[in-house]
Amino acid sequence: MAENVRAEGGPGSMRMSRVVAVALAAGLAAASCGGKAPELPAVEYRIEMRPSPAGAYESLSVFADVKDQNGSGDIVELRIVEDEARLIWKLSEANWTRKTDGGDTWIGAADLVRSDYSVLPRGEYRVMAIDAAGESVERGFKVEGGFPERAPPSISCAGGKLRTTSAWPETLVLAYDAAGLLLASRPAPSGEASVEEVFGGGIAAKIRELAAYGYDPGARAGYYSQRTDAR
Repeated sequence: MAENVRAEGGPGSMRMSRVVAVALAAGLAAASCGGKAPELPAVEYRIEMRPSPAGAYESLSVFADVKDQNGSGDIVELRIVEDEARLIWKLSEANWTRKTDGGDTWIGAADLVRSDYSVLPRGEYRVMAIDAAGESVERGFKVEGGFPERAPPSISCAGGKLRTTSAWPETLVLAYDAAGLLLASRPAPSGEASVEEVFGGGIAAKIRELAAYGYDPGARAGYYSQRTDAR
């Protein structure tokens, strides 16, 4: 699970399992003056439920396709803002996740939460990217609807054989190493399968824990199961 970092400017804080699929969100890019401002061609987000000893809590995952004339490495800060509730999550190289997909560079974070882990507000959010020269650009997206009324996915593993149970349209099996870091994700098998069959021998030898992740693309919502020992 991502490290929890307190947000500034309001009652927000944040805490990836996996970079989400590329999709355009609503909103238009608006850049500050000057010809060297970065660009945000697309934003992808998900509302997700995550397990904890105190009960499941709602989190936000946001990733932006960031482009800059001087290269994506020129971006120094990404902010996710919900103005009405005064929520601000500030991301930098120290706590964001960066992935390259073809010619696109996606920057963002998962497990963004409120300080009290309460339900996230629905409505208008915006993503702002700031480069080293102080130039900025922002793009909006809208979080709508309640969380889908589906049971959380589950996973079991015994004798090296895993099985998932899920009512979600898409289900993945997530593999974690001894440090709790995500190694890989694979589509959940339809029935029982060995860890080696799902992930391959090279990765399977490093796996210590497994989890299931259910996702509903229409609702932009996902649900993480509790982790289970892979041995």
